[in-house]
Amino acid sequence: MGIRSRIISHLSEGMINYPEINALWLEGSDGTSTSDHLSDIDVVIHVNSGFETKALSICENLLEEIAALDISYEEPRQHSNMRYKVFHLENTPSYLFIDVNVYSHRPFIEFDRFNDSEVPIVLFDKKQVIQIREHNESELQQTLRNRLYHLENTIKQKARVEKYIERNKFIEAIGYYHKFIISPLVEVLRIKYKPINHDYYIVCISKHLPREIAQQLEDLYKVTSIEDISKHTQQAYQWFYEVLKDVQNNLNE
Repeated sequence: MGIRSRIISHLSEGMINYPEINALWLEGSDGTSTSDHLSDIDVVIHVNSGFETKALSICENLLEEIAALDISYEEPRQHSNMRYKVFHLENTPSYLFIDVNVYSHRPFIEFDRFNDSEVPIVLFDKKQVIQIREHNESELQQTLRNRLYHLENTIKQKARVEKYIERNKFIEAIGYYHKFIISPLVEVLRIKYKPINHDYYIVCISKHLPREIAQQLEDLYKVTSIEDISKHTQQAYQWFYEVLKDVQNNLNE
Protein backbone atom coordinates (compact mmCIF):
# COMPACT_ATOMS: atom_id res chain seq x y z
CA MET A 1 0.00 0.00 0.00
CA GLY A 2 1.38 3.40 -0.98
CA ILE A 3 1.68 6.22 1.53
CA ARG A 4 -1.32 8.06 0.11
CA SER A 5 -3.62 5.06 0.44
CA ARG A 6 -2.19 4.28 3.86
CA ILE A 7 -2.95 7.77 5.16
CA ILE A 8 -6.53 7.66 3.88
CA SER A 9 -7.22 4.18 5.25
CA HIS A 10 -5.69 4.94 8.64
CA LEU A 11 -7.74 8.11 9.07
CA SER A 12 -10.96 6.35 8.09
CA GLU A 13 -10.38 3.34 10.34
CA GLY A 14 -9.35 5.54 13.24
CA MET A 15 -12.30 7.95 13.10
CA ILE A 16 -15.29 5.80 12.23
CA ASN A 17 -15.97 4.61 15.79
CA TYR A 18 -16.22 8.08 17.33
CA PRO A 19 -19.95 8.82 17.72
CA GLU A 20 -19.28 12.57 17.49
CA ILE A 21 -17.77 12.17 14.01
CA ASN A 22 -20.64 11.89 11.55
CA ALA A 23 -18.92 11.62 8.20
CA LEU A 24 -15.52 11.55 6.54
CA TRP A 25 -14.90 12.14 2.86
CA LEU A 26 -12.32 13.23 0.30
CA GLU A 27 -12.61 16.09 -2.15
CA GLY A 28 -10.19 17.65 -4.63
CA SER A 29 -8.34 15.46 -7.08
CA ASP A 30 -9.51 12.24 -5.42
CA GLY A 31 -13.13 13.23 -6.06
CA THR A 32 -12.48 14.20 -9.66
CA SER A 33 -10.26 11.17 -10.33
CA THR A 34 -7.39 13.42 -11.40
CA SER A 35 -4.88 12.73 -8.62
CA ASP A 36 -1.29 12.14 -9.63
CA HIS A 37 2.11 11.92 -7.94
CA LEU A 38 1.96 15.67 -7.19
CA SER A 39 -1.49 15.75 -5.60
CA ASP A 40 -2.26 16.55 -1.98
CA ILE A 41 -5.06 14.94 0.03
CA ASP A 42 -8.22 16.95 0.77
CA VAL A 43 -9.96 15.52 3.83
CA VAL A 44 -13.31 16.72 5.18
CA ILE A 45 -14.68 15.72 8.59
CA HIS A 46 -18.23 16.47 9.70
CA VAL A 47 -18.69 16.48 13.49
CA ASN A 48 -21.18 17.39 16.18
CA SER A 49 -20.97 21.01 17.30
CA GLY A 50 -18.29 21.42 19.95
CA PHE A 51 -16.20 18.47 18.74
CA GLU A 52 -14.15 20.42 16.20
CA THR A 53 -10.97 20.79 18.26
CA LYS A 54 -11.10 17.17 19.37
CA ALA A 55 -11.53 15.99 15.79
CA LEU A 56 -8.40 17.85 14.71
CA SER A 57 -6.52 16.35 17.64
CA ILE A 58 -7.69 12.84 16.71
CA CYS A 59 -6.62 13.43 13.13
CA GLU A 60 -3.19 14.64 14.22
CA ASN A 61 -2.68 11.67 16.54
CA LEU A 62 -3.62 9.23 13.80
CA LEU A 63 -1.17 10.81 11.39
CA GLU A 64 1.59 10.68 14.01
CA GLU A 65 1.02 6.93 14.24
CA ILE A 66 2.25 6.76 10.65
CA ALA A 67 5.18 9.19 10.96
CA ALA A 68 6.31 12.33 12.74
CA LEU A 69 4.82 15.58 11.51
CA ASP A 70 6.98 18.39 10.16
CA ILE A 71 3.95 20.60 9.47
CA SER A 72 0.94 20.94 11.75
CA TYR A 73 -0.56 24.35 11.11
CA GLU A 74 -4.10 25.60 11.62
CA GLU A 75 -5.15 28.61 9.60
CA PRO A 76 -7.34 31.08 11.49
CA ARG A 77 -11.03 31.04 10.66
CA GLN A 78 -13.80 33.43 11.66
CA HIS A 79 -16.11 30.66 12.83
CA SER A 80 -15.21 27.94 15.33
CA ASN A 81 -17.47 25.44 13.56
CA MET A 82 -15.43 25.68 10.34
CA ARG A 83 -11.80 24.72 10.89
CA TYR A 84 -8.87 24.09 8.57
CA LYS A 85 -5.48 22.56 9.34
CA VAL A 86 -2.66 21.40 7.09
CA PHE A 87 -0.36 18.50 7.95
CA HIS A 88 2.73 16.97 6.41
CA LEU A 89 4.52 13.78 7.40
CA GLU A 90 8.29 13.63 7.62
CA ASN A 91 10.06 11.66 4.88
CA THR A 92 7.07 11.74 2.56
CA PRO A 93 6.93 13.62 -0.76
CA SER A 94 7.15 17.37 -0.16
CA TYR A 95 3.91 17.99 -2.07
CA LEU A 96 1.87 15.43 -0.10
CA PHE A 97 0.08 17.90 2.15
CA ILE A 98 -2.94 16.65 4.07
CA ASP A 99 -5.52 19.43 4.07
CA VAL A 100 -8.14 18.80 6.74
CA ASN A 101 -11.43 20.70 6.96
CA VAL A 102 -13.72 20.16 9.94
CA TYR A 103 -17.35 21.26 9.63
CA SER A 104 -20.23 21.37 12.07
CA HIS A 105 -21.98 24.52 10.84
CA ARG A 106 -24.93 22.75 9.25
CA PRO A 107 -26.39 19.24 9.41
CA PHE A 108 -26.04 18.52 5.70
CA ILE A 109 -23.39 19.33 3.10
CA GLU A 110 -24.83 19.67 -0.39
CA PHE A 111 -23.08 18.93 -3.66
CA ASP A 112 -24.50 19.99 -7.01
CA ARG A 113 -24.90 16.94 -9.23
CA PHE A 114 -23.84 19.06 -12.22
CA ASN A 115 -20.58 20.26 -10.64
CA ASP A 116 -17.87 17.85 -11.76
CA SER A 117 -15.21 19.81 -9.86
CA GLU A 118 -16.68 19.10 -6.43
CA VAL A 119 -17.26 15.38 -6.05
CA PRO A 120 -17.12 13.72 -2.60
CA ILE A 121 -15.47 10.34 -2.16
CA VAL A 122 -17.29 9.06 0.90
CA LEU A 123 -15.22 7.07 3.39
CA PHE A 124 -18.11 6.83 5.84
CA ASP A 125 -21.33 8.75 6.42
CA LYS A 126 -23.28 7.67 9.49
CA LYS A 127 -25.97 10.36 9.35
CA GLN A 128 -26.44 10.91 5.62
CA VAL A 129 -24.62 14.22 5.92
CA ILE A 130 -23.63 14.30 2.26
CA GLN A 131 -26.51 15.29 0.00
CA ILE A 132 -26.40 15.37 -3.80
CA ARG A 133 -28.86 17.98 -5.02
CA GLU A 134 -30.20 18.54 -8.49
CA HIS A 135 -28.76 21.45 -10.40
CA ASN A 136 -30.75 24.69 -10.17
CA GLU A 137 -29.93 26.66 -13.32
CA SER A 138 -32.16 29.64 -12.56
CA GLU A 139 -30.52 30.06 -9.16
CA LEU A 140 -27.07 29.90 -10.73
CA GLN A 141 -27.98 32.48 -13.38
CA GLN A 142 -29.20 34.91 -10.73
CA THR A 143 -25.94 34.46 -8.85
CA LEU A 144 -24.00 35.14 -12.03
CA ARG A 145 -25.97 38.30 -12.78
CA ASN A 146 -25.13 39.57 -9.30
CA ARG A 147 -21.47 38.73 -9.80
CA LEU A 148 -21.34 40.56 -13.15
CA TYR A 149 -22.54 43.72 -11.44
CA HIS A 150 -19.70 43.55 -8.91
CA LEU A 151 -17.08 42.52 -11.45
CA GLU A 152 -17.88 45.38 -13.79
CA ASN A 153 -17.80 47.89 -10.96
CA THR A 154 -14.44 46.51 -9.88
CA ILE A 155 -12.74 46.76 -13.25
CA LYS A 156 -14.19 50.24 -13.78
CA GLN A 157 -11.72 51.32 -11.10
CA LYS A 158 -8.76 50.70 -13.40
CA ALA A 159 -7.59 54.26 -12.70
CA ARG A 160 -6.32 52.86 -9.39
CA VAL A 161 -3.79 50.93 -11.46
CA GLU A 162 -3.10 53.75 -13.87
CA LYS A 163 -2.20 56.27 -11.19
CA TYR A 164 0.62 54.02 -9.98
CA ILE A 165 1.72 53.50 -13.55
CA GLU A 166 1.94 57.29 -13.83
CA ARG A 167 3.89 57.43 -10.56
CA ASN A 168 6.22 54.65 -11.81
CA LYS A 169 5.52 52.58 -8.68
CA PHE A 170 5.84 49.00 -9.90
CA ILE A 171 4.90 47.14 -6.70
CA GLU A 172 1.73 49.15 -6.12
CA ALA A 173 0.82 49.03 -9.81
CA ILE A 174 1.11 45.27 -10.10
CA GLY A 175 -0.81 44.72 -6.87
CA TYR A 176 -3.73 46.82 -8.07
CA TYR A 177 -3.43 45.30 -11.55
CA HIS A 178 -4.18 41.88 -10.12
CA LYS A 179 -6.95 43.14 -7.83
CA PHE A 180 -8.84 45.47 -10.16
CA ILE A 181 -8.03 44.06 -13.60
CA ILE A 182 -6.96 40.41 -13.58
CA SER A 183 -9.33 39.14 -10.87
CA PRO A 184 -12.53 40.39 -12.54
CA LEU A 185 -11.27 39.22 -15.93
CA VAL A 186 -10.60 35.73 -14.60
CA GLU A 187 -14.06 35.45 -13.13
CA VAL A 188 -15.91 36.76 -16.17
CA LEU A 189 -14.01 34.22 -18.30
CA ARG A 190 -15.05 31.50 -15.89
CA ILE A 191 -18.66 32.68 -16.10
CA LYS A 192 -18.48 32.27 -19.87
CA TYR A 193 -16.70 28.91 -20.02
CA LYS A 194 -17.31 27.16 -16.66
CA PRO A 195 -20.06 29.13 -14.90
CA ILE A 196 -20.69 26.64 -12.12
CA ASN A 197 -17.10 27.21 -10.98
CA HIS A 198 -17.10 30.97 -11.44
CA ASP A 199 -15.66 31.56 -7.96
CA TYR A 200 -12.67 29.19 -8.23
CA TYR A 201 -10.30 32.00 -9.29
CA ILE A 202 -7.14 30.21 -10.58
CA VAL A 203 -7.91 26.75 -9.16
CA CYS A 204 -7.98 24.29 -12.10
CA ILE A 205 -8.23 27.24 -14.48
CA SER A 206 -6.02 25.63 -17.12
CA LYS A 207 -8.51 22.76 -17.22
CA HIS A 208 -11.65 24.87 -17.06
CA LEU A 209 -10.80 27.29 -19.88
CA PRO A 210 -10.22 26.40 -23.53
CA ARG A 211 -6.51 26.07 -24.22
CA GLU A 212 -6.25 29.16 -26.42
CA ILE A 213 -8.14 31.27 -23.87
CA ALA A 214 -5.94 30.03 -21.04
CA GLN A 215 -2.87 30.92 -23.09
CA GLN A 216 -4.21 34.40 -23.80
CA LEU A 217 -4.85 34.89 -20.10
CA GLU A 218 -1.42 33.53 -19.21
CA ASP A 219 0.15 36.21 -21.40
CA LEU A 220 -1.52 38.87 -19.26
CA TYR A 221 0.19 37.42 -16.18
CA LYS A 222 3.62 37.89 -17.77
CA VAL A 223 4.44 41.28 -16.34
CA THR A 224 7.98 42.48 -15.64
CA SER A 225 7.77 46.25 -16.03
CA ILE A 226 5.55 49.30 -15.69
CA GLU A 227 5.24 49.27 -19.48
CA ASP A 228 3.90 45.71 -19.37
CA ILE A 229 1.32 46.66 -16.76
CA SER A 230 0.18 49.63 -18.79
CA LYS A 231 -0.18 47.62 -22.01
CA HIS A 232 -1.80 44.61 -20.35
CA THR A 233 -4.24 46.75 -18.40
CA GLN A 234 -5.69 48.14 -21.61
CA GLN A 235 -5.79 44.72 -23.27
CA ALA A 236 -7.45 43.06 -20.29
CA TYR A 237 -9.97 45.88 -19.89
CA GLN A 238 -11.04 45.60 -23.52
CA TRP A 239 -11.21 41.81 -23.32
CA PHE A 240 -13.31 41.97 -20.16
CA TYR A 241 -15.99 44.03 -21.89
CA GLU A 242 -16.02 41.77 -24.93
CA VAL A 243 -16.62 38.75 -22.72
CA LEU A 244 -19.08 40.64 -20.51
CA LYS A 245 -21.24 41.45 -23.53
CA ASP A 246 -21.31 37.79 -24.59
CA VAL A 247 -22.16 36.60 -21.10
CA GLN A 248 -24.91 39.16 -20.61
CA ASN A 249 -26.47 38.19 -23.92
CA ASN A 250 -26.42 34.52 -22.94
CA LEU A 251 -27.96 35.22 -19.53
CA ASN A 252 -30.72 37.30 -21.10
CA GLU A 253 -31.72 34.67 -23.65
